[in-house]
Amino acid sequence: MTRNIPPEYLAFRNENDFGFSAVDEQEVTHVTDENTLETKIIRESATASAEGVQRLEQKIDTILNLYNEGKLGLDAEKEKLESEVKSKLVELEQLIMPLLVNLMKNPDKEYIYWPNRKDKIQEQIDRVLKLTRG
Repeated sequence: MTRNIPPEYLAFRNENDFGFSAVDEQEVTHVTDENTLETKIIRESATASAEGVQRLEQKIDTILNLYNEGKLGLDAEKEKLESEVKSKLVELEQLIMPLLVNLMKNPDKEYIYWPNRKDKIQEQIDRVLKLTRG
């Protein structure tokens, strides 16, 4: 039974005494009286602990179900971010494309008449930055 345990661990040493000792069944039965306050407290604590563990298990099961359904975790975050990015790209496209399409009109004319362009361009810049930087 003790052949694989190094001898230095088999010798009794006070600094490694964990405060327990071996007893036989008769001694245990004698010590545990069902009617003592200590036994009742232990029983109540064990019951409360079991209920607490059950509540935690239910919460863990709920979280695992949400995760498995894709509502939690990295996959859910990834999908959410992808959706947000796609939405913002569509908005950005809607801000830029009208400008490019209008610049392309009348390709046979060399000049573009664009009064108040500074204000109009600044307005578009502000809208693009609001979209891309929040």
